[in-house]
Amino acid sequence: MYLDKAAYEDLTRAISNLLLCALESCRQGDYGPATKLGLQLETLQNLDTLKADQVLRLASIYMKGMAILEVMKLDSTRIAKIIDLEVEQATVQQMQDQFLARGACKTMMNDLFGMRSTAVANRKRFLNIETIKGRNRISTEIEQRHIFDAWIESIEVADVRERLLYVAGATSLPLSAIYRETNEIEQIRNSVHSNKTICA
Repeated sequence: MYLDKAAYEDLTRAISNLLLCALESCRQGDYGPATKLGLQLETLQNLDTLKADQVLRLASIYMKGMAILEVMKLDSTRIAKIIDLEVEQATVQQMQDQFLARGACKTMMNDLFGMRSTAVANRKRFLNIETIKGRNRISTEIEQRHIFDAWIESIEVADVRERLLYVAGATSLPLSAIYRETNEIEQIRNSVHSNKTICA
């Protein structure tokens, strides 16, 4: 037997409160509630990075499709996976906001995050970020050099999005310009590698 809407909403709030209470107890040095729920320290540390509305949302995800008898026992493995997913999504959204604040264009947001133009426009409006109309200006030779140097410095950074943010921080240039220049850099590098000949 599955839960009706009212019971689902009540139990979702109960699960959310249960997690927050266990978290608060841990902050106070009492790991008893968390231990009883089967929650690991790493799970609680991840939970601590989320806001109250995000905890409520993950509790709602946890409750979906559950029967009454299943609710009686907290599935610590499942809740830990949902918390990890929520932390990942929150991290991606923070990165998206950083990109928009640093002048990322719609094409860039679509390439790197799969965001459509409407989603980009709505997010910028919410963040009160002004949209600059017209064509992007061409980078100067000095700016191109700064971008190149910072791009090479960050070659060990695996995530290209984090690497682009590094370059933006190092050069103070808009990400739209950085994205254009770094794409050209990579195209040239790939062309050089593909044209290499092996001596017989």
